[in-house]
Amino acid sequence: MSTDNLFGAPVTARSQPKAPLSLKRAVKWAQRNLFQTIPSTLVTILITAILLWQVPAALDWMLFSAVFTGEGRADCVPHAACWIPIVDFYNVFVYGPYPAPEHWRVNAAFLLGVLAFPLLFSRRMPRKFILAYIALLPVALWLLLKGGGILEAMPSTVFGGLMLTFFLGAIAMCLSLPVSILLALGRQSKLRVIRWICVGYIEFVRAVPLLTFLFMASLMLQIFLPGGMEIDRLLRVLAVMIFVSAAYKAEILRGAIQALPGGQVEASYAMGCGYWKTVIYIVMPQALRNSVPALINNFIGLFKETTLVMIVGLLELVGTMRAVFQDAEWIGLHVEGLLMVSLFFFIICFSIAQYGAHLERGIEASRR
Repeated sequence: MSTDNLFGAPVTARSQPKAPLSLKRAVKWAQRNLFQTIPSTLVTILITAILLWQVPAALDWMLFSAVFTGEGRADCVPHAACWIPIVDFYNVFVYGPYPAPEHWRVNAAFLLGVLAFPLLFSRRMPRKFILAYIALLPVALWLLLKGGGILEAMPSTVFGGLMLTFFLGAIAMCLSLPVSILLALGRQSKLRVIRWICVGYIEFVRAVPLLTFLFMASLMLQIFLPGGMEIDRLLRVLAVMIFVSAAYKAEILRGAIQALPGGQVEASYAMGCGYWKTVIYIVMPQALRNSVPALINNFIGLFKETTLVMIVGLLELVGTMRAVFQDAEWIGLHVEGLLMVSLFFFIICFSIAQYGAHLERGIEASRR
């Protein structure tokens, strides 16, 4: 049976006319959101006073009086930020110990990752193309950065800095969602063996800290392997992040699946659709839409958890920053490094959150 006869073309929501920007509209917005009641007015005045008191001083410390270039610690000035180590060790922060002649591979990987965002926000690009791009992105990143074949193979020891954070976060986010869908469906399966395996796996993973799994994968797993057999350490850490995150996402999806009306599944079976058609066209689209906020929150947490790999000897961005500022010349200037790292994580996590808001707006528009 052709699914074209069962499911019509998606309905495009009518765009709401937007009122032009004006001073009158801005005043009304301020009255409604900032000065509606006496307590909200007092809070607005208090926050505004704190910002006017602190922001100029912070900008002066970070930018206006800060030192960006120099020969060493002697060129820094007191009571102002010293960005000299950030500028001097820029390549270390971005590429880690990756060989300089191969930096083009890292740049190409960054470009592929950055291109994913406009594709995800695009409404004109075919959905199948976007899904294919996201599905092939982990493969492209692995081939580019790890190499093999026509590209020189790179050991895990040359991975570090921003490149390692991006590599782990992008691949783990892309691959953990498909694994979580399989786990959620397995936990709902009528076959007891499959259901018990999925339930046992999910409950075990959620009961053990991620750091424990990282230690086991990085240190203990090699002890139980046959002699002469070795699994790449980066692959082991990446697998831990994928499968641990998938267990949490599986519970999010399970709740969304259970919230769907049972009559829809029964109606699909009555119309002759089998299990997989029902799952692909009826169950999962609605479950994924309903779980967008929780999934986006999980993706943000997963990206921030990449900093934990520093514990097992992989120096991602935070680990690289700490290594640079442990140099005797730059001890005590770690605040600048923490600000740089915080800005990077804010940009990435805020972008992911905005994509989630973009999805929610599209879902709300389709329901009107």
